Amino acid sequence: MTIHLHNFVGIGKYYIQVENQPHHLTGILRKIISKSHNQYKESLLEVVDSEYFECEEEGTITYYQAKNTDTATSGIWTYLVYDCQENEEKVFRDLSIDTSTKSLQELLSGRKLVQKTIDIYEYLKYKFYESDYLDICLPCNWDTPQGKEIANLVLEEFKAFKNLSIFAEDVGKQYMRTVINKFIQAGWEVQENGGSLKDFECIQNEILKNFKIDCVANLILEYNDYRLWQAALPSKSKAVEYAFNAALNLLCHIQG
Repeated sequence: MTIHLHNFVGIGKYYIQVENQPHHLTGILRKIISKSHNQYKESLLEVVDSEYFECEEEGTITYYQAKNTDTATSGIWTYLVYDCQENEEKVFRDLSIDTSTKSLQELLSGRKLVQKTIDIYEYLKYKFYESDYLDICLPCNWDTPQGKEIANLVLEEFKAFKNLSIFAEDVGKQYMRTVINKFIQAGWEVQENGGSLKDFECIQNEILKNFKIDCVANLILEYNDYRLWQAALPSKSKAVEYAFNAALNLLCHIQG
C-alpha cells in the first residue's frame, strides 16, 4: 500500500512521529535555501511548497509542507522510519507534538535555536556542522569552566581533521577517530581528577608520541601535493601538526 505523506510517497515503511529537533529544522532550512537562491530568506516559506530532510544516522525523516488546498496549515513533521512489508505501511501520529513552522521562521529571520547535546561527540558534530544556525550547549558533565576549555581544544582538533580530505580516507580516518577518542577520554579523566588545561595538553603530547604514525605520514607523502600542506599548516591541531611533521621527517630521511 502506497502512503502519501506530506506531498511525498512512501512504500514499505512505518512512520512514527517524534518531536522536531533543532537539527531537523536546520536540515530542512538548508534544503530550502539550496533550491531558492534568488529569494530573500524571510520569503522562502512562501515559494517552497514542500521539502524533506533525512537524518540517516538517526533513522528519521523530517517533512516541511506549506499551506495548500489539502491542509489547513503549514507545518513540519519528523518521523522515525522503519522498514516493513509492502501493504503493511502505517503512520503513527502524535497530535500532542508541535508541528508549527515558528522555529523555522526564527531561523530564517537570523535567530539561532538552542541545541542541547547528550555527549561530547554530539557536541563536536553540531559545533562543526550546525554552528551557523544553532546555539549548541555542552553536555551537562562537560559544562564547567574547565570542561569548556578542554572541549574547545578538542573542537579545534576535530575541525582541523574535518577540513582536510586526507583524513576522510581509510588510514587518515582511522587516525582521526583514534586521536579524537583518546583526547576525549583524556579530557574526561583530567576533569575527574581535578587537573588543569595544561595537564590535558601534556597528555595530548604523550598520546601523540606513542602513536604509530608511519602509515599516516606515508599517506601524506603519497598525495604529493603542496596545496595539502598549505591547507593543513599552520594548524591549531596538535594531531595534524604531528602527522605533517612526521611526513616531513620521513621525506628528509628518504632524500638523505
